[in-house]
Amino acid sequence: MIGKSGVTSMPTTPIIIPIIVAGVTLGSLLVSKTQKISKKKLVTASLLGGLLNAAYAYLIYTLFPPTTFTRTGAFTGGGTFGGGGTFTGTFTGGGSFRAAATGGSETTFLASAFITGFLIVLAIVAIALAYARYRGHGSDEETETDQSDLSEEAKLEET
Repeated sequence: MIGKSGVTSMPTTPIIIPIIVAGVTLGSLLVSKTQKISKKKLVTASLLGGLLNAAYAYLIYTLFPPTTFTRTGAFTGGGTFGGGGTFTGTFTGGGSFRAAATGGSETTFLASAFITGFLIVLAIVAIALAYARYRGHGSDEETETDQSDLSEEAKLEET
């Protein structure tokens, strides 16, 4: 991932895989006759989304690694700015600066990708089920009313 300054930065957490997993889960739910999902299936789909997202993030991290600094340490006094934006001075000291500058470690990136994938699938499926349940009550009432009207018409036709 190339940043504004032309420097490769840490890739952002991907979200395409969890959206695909949520779509497949909702598609299979819509095809089923019950249109209900157990908590076990919901958690399984969320875990699958998280694991696949972490695997995808690992591929991104290995194919497009974040930049690393070869210099170690901190600036010490006595530096001067030269023409063309150059700085002359000394840079000495620790690796914590490098870790902060790269945006974190691979483990942090993979953990955030897993959590993101898990929560996206969980949220999308839960919201879709809540919406279907909310909309389902209105359509059930309409269906019951239509069926009672049809049965009344059938009784009238028989007499």
